[in-house]
Amino acid sequence: MSTESTPQDQADQLRSVLVAQLTRQGFIQRQSVREAFESVPRHLFVPHVDVATAYSNQPIFIRWDADIPISSSTQPQMMAIMIEQLRLEPGHRVLEVGAGTGYNAAIMAHIVGDNGTVVTVDIDQDIVDEAASNLSRAGYYNVKSLRGDGFEGAQADQPYDRIIVTVGAYDVSPHWVNQLMDGGILVVPLWFRGFNLSVALQKQGGELTGLSASPCTFIPIRGIWQRNEGYYPIDDPAGNAPQMAIGLESDDPEYLRQLAQLFAQDVNLRPIGRSLEGQFYSQDIRSGLFMFLTAHPDVYNVYSSSETGLFQGPGYALIDLASMSAAVLSDRNPDQALVYGGDEAYGQLTELLDRWGTSGHPTIDDLRIRALYTAPQTLPHGSWQVAKQSAYTWVMSWASR
Repeated sequence: MSTESTPQDQADQLRSVLVAQLTRQGFIQRQSVREAFESVPRHLFVPHVDVATAYSNQPIFIRWDADIPISSSTQPQMMAIMIEQLRLEPGHRVLEVGAGTGYNAAIMAHIVGDNGTVVTVDIDQDIVDEAASNLSRAGYYNVKSLRGDGFEGAQADQPYDRIIVTVGAYDVSPHWVNQLMDGGILVVPLWFRGFNLSVALQKQGGELTGLSASPCTFIPIRGIWQRNEGYYPIDDPAGNAPQMAIGLESDDPEYLRQLAQLFAQDVNLRPIGRSLEGQFYSQDIRSGLFMFLTAHPDVYNVYSSSETGLFQGPGYALIDLASMSAAVLSDRNPDQALVYGGDEAYGQLTELLDRWGTSGHPTIDDLRIRALYTAPQTLPHGSWQVAKQSAYTWVMSWASR
């Protein structure tokens, strides 16, 4: 009698290993989420890769524009995080913006069951068709695959109990809010001046109240709401290669020209009176340092675009154009700041870091986010606003310890 394993046995074993890993690491927490990941065969949704790759904890790209990926099957770890954020229950009506391979929709369809529905929408008809074919092959028939601009959501089956956006967005679309029932939850990857967070927001009366946030990386949304934000190189006026890129909401030529002049000045390393080892995004994705620094309106995420010079790796820059000064933190120099121009920006940065210390180094888990439909006349003590080109006022604060 043969004891050789079949391809199906191999897929089942690899899926079990992946689910156990995600559960052990805390990304899968609820039993319903674990059962869905154990049941849905990812390899049927990515038939162009081998079964070992299908059950690896990595994204699998399925469409490119030139050499830029425009659609993918999301990394299972990130899928688990966002589905946990969504708090799905049997019978829920769910809208997904960004169909991908259909795998994420199948996971959600398994959780909401036969009495629930999932609508997945994508801007490309071929992606919609492929997702629908994959879902049919895997036996998930309570999913509607529609072509449309994700910014506009989908009219079918609204209002939704839950909406999940699986592409990177600059802001929340008012269509999503209008199609979400009161008390419903929206999970969306949002850009915050160079830092991306998957944010769970609950619709409550006149605001969206943040429930949780997690660092993430997603392919940007396309269509009528295609984003302008991104990382832009700061050129050297002398014509040398750019030494850094900065996360901005748009590539304003005049602003970039001023930055080029600022960072062309002599740079000095100055002590910051503490070590930030392990507090940078590249070292600890749960660190709340950057979001704490956004209490200052001129702090930006930066990274080195050169292999030479004092600044290497990712970092955070406080920029004061009025005084033509800047202070940059880098994980290469965790106990120092790179200071350009005068001491004005350096002084502001060290003051922020003092507040970071006295606040007890809050993490992303302590972050509280609110999107207000009506701008308040004043912000509550300890809160700060993050500017966005939006109909909403985004207010941040830290949970009390």
